[in-house]
Amino acid sequence: MNQKIKYAALGIALACTGWTGASAEQVYELNPITVTAQRYEKKDVDVPATTQTFTGKDIAATGADNMSVALGYLDGVVTSGMGPNGASNSSMTSKIVMRGVENGTVVMVNGTPINWRNLYNLENIPTSAVSRVEVVHGGGAVMYGSQATGGVINIITKKKLDNQVEAGWGNRGRQSYKVSANAGSFSFAYDYNKWGTIDKVSDYNTKVTTKKNGKTVTLFPVHMQQKFRGSEKNNFNAMYQFNDKLDLLYNHNESTNRWSYKYSGIPEGNKYAGLNGQTRYKTKFERDGDFIQLNLHDMDGFSGHVFYNYNSLATHQINFYSSTASPYKPDNPKYRSYSKEKNKTYGYDFQKVWDQKDKQTFLLGISLVREEYKNHDPGATSALDREISEGRNIYAAFGSWNRNITPKDTFTLSGRGTWTTGGKKQYHNFSTQAQYLHKLNNNQSIYAGFGQSFVLPTLRQLHSRYDISSSDRIIGNPDLKPQKGTHYEIGWKMETEHRQYKAALFTERIKDDISFSKQTGQDYWDTVNEDFKNKGLELTVKGQEKNGFGWHAGFTYQNPKTKEKSQKKTAKTYWDRHYGRILLNGGVDYTKNKWETALNFSYLADRVMTPTSAHSYDVKPYLLTSFFAKYSPNKSDDIILTVDNILNREDVTSHTSSEYYSTPTTFLLSYRHKF
Repeated sequence: MNQKIKYAALGIALACTGWTGASAEQVYELNPITVTAQRYEKKDVDVPATTQTFTGKDIAATGADNMSVALGYLDGVVTSGMGPNGASNSSMTSKIVMRGVENGTVVMVNGTPINWRNLYNLENIPTSAVSRVEVVHGGGAVMYGSQATGGVINIITKKKLDNQVEAGWGNRGRQSYKVSANAGSFSFAYDYNKWGTIDKVSDYNTKVTTKKNGKTVTLFPVHMQQKFRGSEKNNFNAMYQFNDKLDLLYNHNESTNRWSYKYSGIPEGNKYAGLNGQTRYKTKFERDGDFIQLNLHDMDGFSGHVFYNYNSLATHQINFYSSTASPYKPDNPKYRSYSKEKNKTYGYDFQKVWDQKDKQTFLLGISLVREEYKNHDPGATSALDREISEGRNIYAAFGSWNRNITPKDTFTLSGRGTWTTGGKKQYHNFSTQAQYLHKLNNNQSIYAGFGQSFVLPTLRQLHSRYDISSSDRIIGNPDLKPQKGTHYEIGWKMETEHRQYKAALFTERIKDDISFSKQTGQDYWDTVNEDFKNKGLELTVKGQEKNGFGWHAGFTYQNPKTKEKSQKKTAKTYWDRHYGRILLNGGVDYTKNKWETALNFSYLADRVMTPTSAHSYDVKPYLLTSFFAKYSPNKSDDIILTVDNILNREDVTSHTSSEYYSTPTTFLLSYRHKF
């Protein structure tokens, strides 16, 4: 809280100085230039892959204040939510799933991956700091390394921020305060967000059991309910642009989420019925993170970045009852528990591009990432488990060759070698990618591509150890194999002055996909390998009319499935469905005079829930909706209304056996002043 006050005081002081500077423009391009797919600039229609550009205007039209919510309206992505406004529950974060691969999305900021042990806290990235987002569907490991098996999301931040202040209030305890300013080459921003309580975010049926004479005995059936007890987020951004070729970005974020679980549904007459309504335990999760990035842009074809990324997660838990419903007193060592996990990555990524214009283009690059994982758990029963500290170095060399065979035909061959040092177990991998594109005319192309992907096991997946005091009980597996995938895609693109059309057929197969399995009767999770397969069709269209209307629509049909590779009796050694087969995304926006409005939706149908030790089962579709309206009475002031879950649906937004629900209808009314 003290840091929040300091940031706010700094922001107000700087704002009051009357700094001026060029405003951060958000240019809307229907036919954009994209960088992410091939690591250098190309027109979208010339890229042999399914790509999407989410402009600043598109992001604003979602009404979201953070990127976790905003990216949920991208075409062709499935969202997995754990709480309101993208809130995280321990290490269970909201996810953006592409082509059905649960942990296959690499999220980058200005080309630097920010994933920490396959997680990314997008809810801590404010939309106000983002210029645009470039998305590449399908395996991108050859260009960007481990984990890019489902797709790549590159969040490109603004280089200069507006001078403005903003305050918003809404229902369910929502509050939002923002300030940003710039002075020539320096910009800064501070965001504070708060949410109140949501009585029911998740529930599930289970049984409370105990052991008697070596046998498992059921004490009572119970319906456990989870309550969200509020959150606070603080985010500070600072940017300095030395010149057109060199800039520095710093981000610090802090967040606190509070949850509780209570008993309900215990039958009347059962001697434990008095527990109905009682809280079994409360948890508080505290996160903080720092991200520093020095970027070098196209200095005679040479570019790259040096980065530092730190994330910590502290878990505080008060246990009022044991797993067998025995009450705990405050003097019991198990009444309170605490643990803190720290993840750190730092390194560099540099590349050189030789562009021979109409003939060919060469790219060569190198990268080094140092990973460090630490877990502190003073309540662990074993001294070995109280402190875990692991680390490793990940080296990579990569390159691509783009050859114009004819004026209409282009062939691209890429490769990446990766190897590790410094860890207890070493890995090495080489992946290749081949792509062909034929231009039907200047605005239309067809393409085909083949690629390989891989995912290194995280340090936590390899080395985490079970402990009774931890709320996130994972047993690592030092024998895990790296995931390896193959990806095939054919597609078509067409651009006109006011339209973009895209179609793609894809198939994906991943061997040794890394997942978690919880067997019947266990209160912990095993780290296991499984196989994954999916094939499908993606169609998208985007339009911008002269009368101020804009719109987009996406349709995906797919059938993702997994099969476990384990000797356990309850292992799912059969192909089982994940997520849903039918995905529809769309939106419409309208701008005229002083008004901007937008409506967006995401609809997932023919979907399933997939427990870790039981067959998948059907669940009703989810429909996510948002409404955005902005009225600007003059050039300096904006009044903004955002509404989420317009139809007030109670949809399940998770995809495993734990059912997390969409937040009931919420609104936020904000006032913004630019100076």
